[in-house]
Amino acid sequence: MTSFDLNLTRVFVAIYETRSVTAAAERLDITQPSVSYSLARLRAELADLLFVRDKRNLKPTPRAEALYPKFRDALAVIGKAIEETHRFDPATANRIFNLAMSDVGSMYFLPPIERGFSGIAPHVVFDVHQVSTSEIADQLAAMKIDVALGNLTSLGGQTRSFTLFREHYMCLLGKRHAERIGPMTLDGFRASRHVVVSSTFSGHQLAEDALTDLGISRRTFIRTPYFTALPQLIAQSDLVVMLPSRIAGIFAMQSEVVALPAPMPLADFEVKMYWHPRHESNPSVAWLLERLKAILREP
Repeated sequence: MTSFDLNLTRVFVAIYETRSVTAAAERLDITQPSVSYSLARLRAELADLLFVRDKRNLKPTPRAEALYPKFRDALAVIGKAIEETHRFDPATANRIFNLAMSDVGSMYFLPPIERGFSGIAPHVVFDVHQVSTSEIADQLAAMKIDVALGNLTSLGGQTRSFTLFREHYMCLLGKRHAERIGPMTLDGFRASRHVVVSSTFSGHQLAEDALTDLGISRRTFIRTPYFTALPQLIAQSDLVVMLPSRIAGIFAMQSEVVALPAPMPLADFEVKMYWHPRHESNPSVAWLLERLKAILREP
């Protein structure tokens, strides 16, 4: 394999991650025939089809599945080695930073990020992604995501983290409904109709698990993956939803809703930023981490 062209590795990873020759060409900024030619060379070098047509996409073969994490990690190491030789200058850098957060996380985190970075890094771009919690660790390892933000306890010891602040849940309901029922009691909570937010992109399941552990049932009327539809829905109905206090506060400022304390003992939880230790010595990532800590952590 001493004659193996390492550029083919980049093509392989791009095809694997996009499942498309056309999309791989766009990602690599080369022509589609060049990607097709590289794929033919890969198949010859590795004596395997690597990718086969499956409806509209390319499906990796078992050998491609086995090769991908090795090629991905190799490219990440090479990229890190090259970037570590350069000093990161935020004033002139054109770096794209990839952040993972839920839609409700974007509501809270993006305004301070805009204020904290625009003046000192005018050419930096933040590309925000909603990534399933089950995929975040792999995407951090592959450097497809630089930093993830949220309550992501499922990541465990696969990443490093920094606690930004502690949070707790509150009940959000329409002002007119709140005036009718008064303080939120446990009986009132049980009797109310509820919206349940169920999303693979956030750690909101924590509230559902806590209620189950306490043996508290409720009348679920709507189950949705979207947080942003809540203010108008709640304001115009007698529905109740449980939300982190900071997001409940934002909604209360924007719509005819109020945030009331939850009528049951629910543990606080930590909102953190997560990254992969493999990349923290990268000058641009190290700068991003320190800047995010300064901007987003609670005083």
